[in-house]
Formats: sequence, C-alpha cells, structure tokens
Amino acid sequence: MSALPDGALQALLGGEPLWLLGTRALFWPARSRLVIADLHLGKSHAFRRAGIAVPSGATRGDLDRLADVIARTAARELWIVGDLLHGPAGQAGWRDTWMAWRRDHAALDVAVLAGNHDRALDGPAFGVRQLGETHIDGPFLFSHVPRADPDGRHVIAGHMHPKTSVRGVPRSWPAFWLRSGLTILPAFSDFTGGYPADRDDGRVVACVEGVAIEVGARAR
Repeated sequence: MSALPDGALQALLGGEPLWLLGTRALFWPARSRLVIADLHLGKSHAFRRAGIAVPSGATRGDLDRLADVIARTAARELWIVGDLLHGPAGQAGWRDTWMAWRRDHAALDVAVLAGNHDRALDGPAFGVRQLGETHIDGPFLFSHVPRADPDGRHVIAGHMHPKTSVRGVPRSWPAFWLRSGLTILPAFSDFTGGYPADRDDGRVVACVEGVAIEVGARAR
C-alpha cells in the first residue's frame, strides 16, 4: 500500500517516512510492517479474577480492530513493541480468542518485543517470534521501555500509554508522542490508563475515533 490512508499523518523518523494511523498504530511502508504497543491480552480477565468488576469482551474488541487495520494497510508483518500479554498465560477464554485470531492470520509474520508483562510469553505457543528486549532494524531501535540509543538510532517504544486532550472534544485520547530521537506509541488496547504527553516536549498526535490529529508542536 503506497497511498497515505484517510485519518493518517506522515512523519519522517530516522530519515524514513512512516505513517501515524489514527487507529493507534504505526505503519512502515518500506517494510509493509504494522507496529503497535501494549495490546495487553487478558487484562480484563486478570482484573475479574482479582474481584474487580470489569466488562468482558475487551480482547475480542481489540483483535477485531487490529484485523481491520491489517486489512486496510495490507501489512505483511506485525510487530508488537511489548506487553502482548497482561498477567498469567494459562488456559482462558482470551487465549482461545487470540489463537483463533492467529489462525485467521496465519500468513502474517508476528514478532514481539519483551514487555514488563510478557514474562510468561512462550512465543511458539502463541504463534509469534520473540525479538528480545531490544531489536535494531534499519535506522530504528525497537524497545518496550523508552530509552536513548547511544548509537543515535531513532527509538520506537511503548509502555507509557501516552494520552492527550483535544480542544472541543471531551475526554483524553491515546496519542503518539514524538520526541527528539524517540517515538512513544499509544497503547493499542482500549482497556488501559494513560500518561499525559507533554506538548512542550515534542510532537503530540491524538488518535480520535480513527483519525490522527496534530495537537502539539513538532519535535526539534
């Protein structure tokens, strides 16, 4: 796919044109790769097991949205920048949902960076490749936890779940936070909290109902 889709913005990161999708995903056209962070499979299940009343169906909703983004971009690869999981990876309905989704997308190469919630991840059992805590590809260093790269690569990370407000629109929204040498992705999962992105420290792009909206200054 070569044309910038509706609801997306383009960003030049590490000298590479990438797309900031309003669906909370990054797309690297040169690799035909979709990059997301913080899917947190099983988080609502873990909360219910702890006695916290939260609705079911969050995993199905997130995976349905993910399938739609993959179809719209024709991505051949999916990289998850940490926290594919949330909590134990035992037999549960959410795991069955994930495995059914994985079978439906068997041709898709899925790779995962290790996040702080991925200690129980068994890559082959989940149909994914494990890339370790960091992974270099082209001008980028991929890492779940934001960090500086001593070799000057642009870091693509997650973990912080950045959010921001949009003038005239209620609530806070997931956001891309583009700082000097570092891009922090929004959490893909609907069922997450968030950390306020600082508009005085980089470029902030909100994801509002599938549309990427610039709300902060460009990183210097």
